[in-house]
Amino acid sequence: METSRVETVGAAEDFRQFIKELEDENDLIIIDKAVDPHLEVAAITRKVYETEEKAPLFQNVRGRQGSGLFRILGAPVGLSRVPGHRFGRIAKSLGLHSTATGEEIINKINKCKTMLPLTPIEVPPDQAPVKQYKLFGDEIDLTALPVPFHHDADGGKFLQTFGMHIVKTPDGRWTNWSITRGMVHDKRSLVGPVIPKQDIGVIWQMWKEKGQDMPWALCFGVPPAAIMAGGMPIPKWTDEAGFVGALSGKPVKVVKCETNDLHVPMNAEFVLEGVVSTTEVGPEGPMAEYHGMIFPGEAKNKPLFKVNAITYRHDPILPLCVAGRATEENHTVWGIMQAAEVLNVCQAAGLPIKMVWCPFESHCLWFVLQVDRQRLRTLHTNIQDFSKQVGHIVFGSKPGWYIPKLYLVGEDIDPTDLRDVIWAESTRCQPLTNEFFFHEYGNIPLIPYVGYGIKPEHGNHPKVVRCCMFPCEFVDEKLCWKEGSFRGSYPSDIQNKVTREWKAYGFDTE
Repeated sequence: METSRVETVGAAEDFRQFIKELEDENDLIIIDKAVDPHLEVAAITRKVYETEEKAPLFQNVRGRQGSGLFRILGAPVGLSRVPGHRFGRIAKSLGLHSTATGEEIINKINKCKTMLPLTPIEVPPDQAPVKQYKLFGDEIDLTALPVPFHHDADGGKFLQTFGMHIVKTPDGRWTNWSITRGMVHDKRSLVGPVIPKQDIGVIWQMWKEKGQDMPWALCFGVPPAAIMAGGMPIPKWTDEAGFVGALSGKPVKVVKCETNDLHVPMNAEFVLEGVVSTTEVGPEGPMAEYHGMIFPGEAKNKPLFKVNAITYRHDPILPLCVAGRATEENHTVWGIMQAAEVLNVCQAAGLPIKMVWCPFESHCLWFVLQVDRQRLRTLHTNIQDFSKQVGHIVFGSKPGWYIPKLYLVGEDIDPTDLRDVIWAESTRCQPLTNEFFFHEYGNIPLIPYVGYGIKPEHGNHPKVVRCCMFPCEFVDEKLCWKEGSFRGSYPSDIQNKVTREWKAYGFDTE
């Protein structure tokens, strides 16, 4: 199927247009009943994730002031149980039709990586919806907002779960858009992690070395393509804004902040702006994270994000990700965008990898690499040498720091189908023989077993490549086995007849 067949326009340019299209496709439920931001909003959203229900738009959040801050959209990029539309919200965020497959989604991202970036266009403040209302200084009270309390063991109220941080290097050469959590600390500050190896941490360190706080903006309800790019580990010194323009087909329209020199999407729902302190910290967390676990009572000091201004549009909407067991936005956005970048890394290195996917159920810890067997055979390699080559290339890359486990599969395996992946691992990956460990590469400390498991005697927690392929796949044109399944054991005419007559047999077509 050609990716161009499923392309559409508009959804990747504006958050409200995205919501309107969800409503038009019956993938949105508008909740007018009053809901409590203390646990109730998050509990509804968690149940939506776990049942793959429609995205809930909460119109009447207790504590909201009139038509101001804020309504809430839960599960903005969750999965859908509508047949053929499971990845619909992901696809629409990238400007694709809601019926797009996982492979089409990855191909769209990869295609845009090869295109010239489109430089953002600055617009005057009077043309920017996000400038309709403004609050400054002591007018700001984050503690008075209906900020959701997500999980009963969380250390505080997390306002920032699916907004986009914007920071810039002191010399102005690199502007970074990214996603990382933020908890309300007091009336005019958030507190959150600034991990040194992540881009926001690299730029923060530059400002710290200058002895200055880091200018900062946090944008909620940005164009959906922008939040997707914010979750992609693209190479350092690459501006996400230009890539977002390539994804959506049009330059992003931006407007200058009120209190610093950063520029934000002009049609964002609302924006916090100020500085990230390079000297002041506060207790943050704990929080149930993307891995689906929480370790209660372990607050840690993190930098303060000081808010000097808030600008917002009429009747603004807060996009909400309630992190936890799969599948939520950490897995749909971060997992997919990491997979796309791993595919870029592999193909740039000349590896015969045709598709990469992160099974949502793995909580961004498994990445499945589908091997092009025709190209593989031309390399005259073997399981051990090939697996080690792949491991060094991926684990040594920027996205590889986040990834502890790779699975190599053949073309008969669909990386987006967890049943296929489990079948391949259980039947073809010999313990030890097909497992290759790497000790020289570090891990993101948020992985639960890295922080709470048995510590290695020396160095890093190991990473692993598991080759779920037989030796014959490396040398023979034809597979040395046949699959015992509907797709593998019957000629196409029989398959077509059974599929065509399915309802006549008395089965439910869905």
